[in-house]
Amino acid sequence: MLWLAISLPDFPLQVLARGLAAPDPFAVAENRRILAANPAARTAGVRPGMGLAGALAIAPRLITRPRSLPQEAAAQRELAACCAAFTPQLSLDGSDGLVLEISASLRLFGGLTALTERSAAALAQLGYTAGLAAAPTPLAARWLARARPGAVVRDTDRLADELAALPVAVLDNPPALQALLASIGAERLGDCLRLPRAGLARRGAQAILDQLDRACARRPDPRTWFEAPPVYRAHLELPAACDVADTLLLVVRRLLCGLAGWLAARLGGVERYTLLLEHADRAPTRLIVSLGALSRDEGRFALLAGEHLTRLELPAPVLGLTLAAEGVETLAGVSGDLFGRPVQARAQAGLLVERLAARLGREAVHGLCAWPEHRPELASRSIAPGQAGRAAPARGARPIWLLCAPQRLEGEAEPWLDGPLHLLAGPERIESGWWDETQDERASSPGDTLRDYYVAQAADGRLLWIFRSLLPPCAWHLHGIFA
Repeated sequence: MLWLAISLPDFPLQVLARGLAAPDPFAVAENRRILAANPAARTAGVRPGMGLAGALAIAPRLITRPRSLPQEAAAQRELAACCAAFTPQLSLDGSDGLVLEISASLRLFGGLTALTERSAAALAQLGYTAGLAAAPTPLAARWLARARPGAVVRDTDRLADELAALPVAVLDNPPALQALLASIGAERLGDCLRLPRAGLARRGAQAILDQLDRACARRPDPRTWFEAPPVYRAHLELPAACDVADTLLLVVRRLLCGLAGWLAARLGGVERYTLLLEHADRAPTRLIVSLGALSRDEGRFALLAGEHLTRLELPAPVLGLTLAAEGVETLAGVSGDLFGRPVQARAQAGLLVERLAARLGREAVHGLCAWPEHRPELASRSIAPGQAGRAAPARGARPIWLLCAPQRLEGEAEPWLDGPLHLLAGPERIESGWWDETQDERASSPGDTLRDYYVAQAADGRLLWIFRSLLPPCAWHLHGIFA
């Protein structure tokens, strides 16, 4: 077996600061003391363990937030849902890490180096900085990720030697056991391995022996596999209010990366997702982003989110964002095709429709379909893009360009338009609308219609669609132009 451990240093800080657009001094406090601080805060002199009042005294611009254990747990599950795209065998590791059993995934992702790079890139897109390491046991991989990020140990027989140089701080010990190790001069794991086991057990340090045995593969270390939730929901709180669309899009992309990973792990896709933009004293702004097709493409998610955010008028600055998605359907991978990519072409067409709808409004984008009506003015209807029509197109010659209203022509016995028109085909009689009492008030409803249609050619060679009304005054009209 080979385990990949993901360790997130200063996890309470990363959870609350990953939505920060500018490198302002920022720190997380617990019990009125600084728990973790970002580089800008450390440069200003803020250190973990410092009192909150003292930190604000030396750094007046310091932004502080209380530690949020529920947000940390939710963020850890979000990370696990994203990393499930690399292997279904992963487990939550403590409160600030993950361990992935990757031996069956190495060939699929092109080896350990490629898999590690993809994992690190996914974490960076989510807004996290992590240490990664690989070892034959999950506990050894965790310790290496904490103390020697990037380390790889494949041979179980070398585990003890590789772990010996690690500091005892990598152990998950309560303060009493850490004080015990310090009192006997044990600074490295190698020191603990050389100590008499019976003596450690008598001093109440059996927990240390158990950890060392599990890390060195001397005892089993069973893990509970993580199960991705059936509905995706992720929340990100902003350290400062923001109403700039470009900045909000950067934050949204971090949430969308997690959604794409969750969908990849479930081999599924969604047709829409929902963004909730949270404000201080107003109801959240709900934004439903339709994708135009079943998808799990992060780039498509972000592109359409950007189109919506650009034209969105916010009632107040945004303090937090929530991304939700449900209605997952199975979406298989698409292989290449010798004669083009018709599936991708249809997907791109749907993407174009959704981009236009996001920019112009849903009411401004529509399709056309044939309608069961003989009168040409009423033979089509506007429908939602991609929706099927109710009738087949009419038989006979029909021009692509139909005039908004028929144009009366000169001539009585023969039609005339800058010269005589030569009739090529016809007549085609259309008699309809007799049930209408009078001419409809709408310009698109012609009322009672009794016409003979012809295909005519003008002197300049144009093909025209004309008709002669059989109702008084029985005049000739131009109704359409053929391409």
